[in-house]
Amino acid sequence: MAIARRMRLWLDEHLGYVGAALAYLVAGIHLFHPQYGFSRLVRLLATGNLSLLGYDPRPLAFVLSGFAILLGIKLVLLDFGRNPVYALGMLLVTTYFVGYFAWHLTGHGGFLPGRKPLYHGLHPVTAVLSHLANYPLAAAAKFAEAALFVVLAVLYRRET
Repeated sequence: MAIARRMRLWLDEHLGYVGAALAYLVAGIHLFHPQYGFSRLVRLLATGNLSLLGYDPRPLAFVLSGFAILLGIKLVLLDFGRNPVYALGMLLVTTYFVGYFAWHLTGHGGFLPGRKPLYHGLHPVTAVLSHLANYPLAAAAKFAEAALFVVLAVLYRRET
């Protein structure tokens, strides 16, 4: 019981720092993603291949959302309306979840014009589970995003 109480007291005192660390982690995963992060977006922009962003918008989405998270952290540090920032953060994390599962459940963006669904010969749910099991970065991102959502919800609740 004493350990649980100490843990609760520590979290009460440091939850904002935990939230910032998780936010930096989520932003970093998206900004520096090896296939869809900043370097990929720069390559697409440098080659003038902007039409590829319509075919696969992930580089643009990952980079813009990563910078949005960094901006959110800065706004919280400046004490600039924390609750709206927490709420927007929860919305962004929800968008990551919905986007990830929509992307994979539709066969890697099979809903986009010009894309044919790709399920790797698996049922869509099995394909999603396979991706999460075989791509540690994806699993880590979903875990960090879920944890960030919970922390933001608690911080939001505290501010009201």
